[in-house]
Amino acid sequence: AVGWRYNASMTFRTRIRLTLLISAIVAAVTFTGAQQPAIPAAVLAATLDQVVPVDPLITVGTLPNGLRYYIRENRQPQGRAELRLAVDAGSVLEDDDQRGLAHFVEHMSFNGTRHFPKQDIGSFMQSLGMRFGAHVNAHTSFDETVYELQIPTGNIAVMDRSFLILEDFARDVSFDPVEIEKERGVVLEEWRLGLGSDERIRNAQFPLLFMGSRYADRMPIGTPDIIQNVSHDRLKQFYTDWYRPDLMAVVAVGDFNKATIESMIRSHFSSIPAAVSP
Repeated sequence: AVGWRYNASMTFRTRIRLTLLISAIVAAVTFTGAQQPAIPAAVLAATLDQVVPVDPLITVGTLPNGLRYYIRENRQPQGRAELRLAVDAGSVLEDDDQRGLAHFVEHMSFNGTRHFPKQDIGSFMQSLGMRFGAHVNAHTSFDETVYELQIPTGNIAVMDRSFLILEDFARDVSFDPVEIEKERGVVLEEWRLGLGSDERIRNAQFPLLFMGSRYADRMPIGTPDIIQNVSHDRLKQFYTDWYRPDLMAVVAVGDFNKATIESMIRSHFSSIPAAVSP
C-alpha cells in the first residue's frame, strides 16, 4: 500500500510539472507569434515570377567574362571574413563514366594548384591559425560545388593571397598524377563511411522520387568502380568543361572595406578567359 501511494504521488507531481511545462511553451509561442511583424502589403501582392530584390547592403557585380560577385560588409565578428567560390556545377552534369568526379575534382583542388603546390593551401591557412573543417572546407552536391574560406582581415596581403587560392580553384588546379592516385583512397573512404541504412533508403527512394531525371542516379559520392579506375583525363575533363567563369560566383562577407574587396576580386578573376564553346 505504501508503494502504491508513493507511485501515485510521483505520477501526480509529474503531471503538474508537465502541465506547467506545456503552459510555458504555449505562452512562449504565443508571445513569439505576437512579436512577429505584419507581412508588408507589397510582399503579399508579389507574383511568383517577380525577382526577389537583393539586400541593398550587398554589392553585386558581373565581370566581362561572366563571373558574378557578391560583397557585404559585416562588422561582427570583428577581424574576420567569409569567402566563397561557388561553382554552378555538381554531380548531375557528370557523364555516365564520370559519376563521382564533381566531388573528386573538389578534393583535387586542395591537393595542388599553380600557386599552392601539393599541400601548400593547408600550410598557408594553418599559418593564419585556421584549420581544415572549421575554417577551410568545401562541399559538392547535385547542383553546385562551393569552396569555403574563413580568414582574418587585419592584413591586406593575407586577404589578397586568400583570393589567390580561390582564383587557383577556379582556373589552375594541378591534377598531379601522383596526387590523383593518392586521393582515390580518400574518396573511397568517404564512400565507405557513407554506407548504412540511410544509404540503402536513399538507393531505394531516389530512383522513384526523381524518376526520369539525372537526380535518380547521380549521388555526388559516385560509384567505387569509377573512383578507383577513372582515367586522369576524364577527371580533368570535368574540370575543363564546367569550371568556367559564367558558372561561377565569388562571395565575400566580413569586417573589411567593400571597395578594397571589390578591387581584389576584379584583379584576381577578370583575367580568367570566358568560355569559347560553353
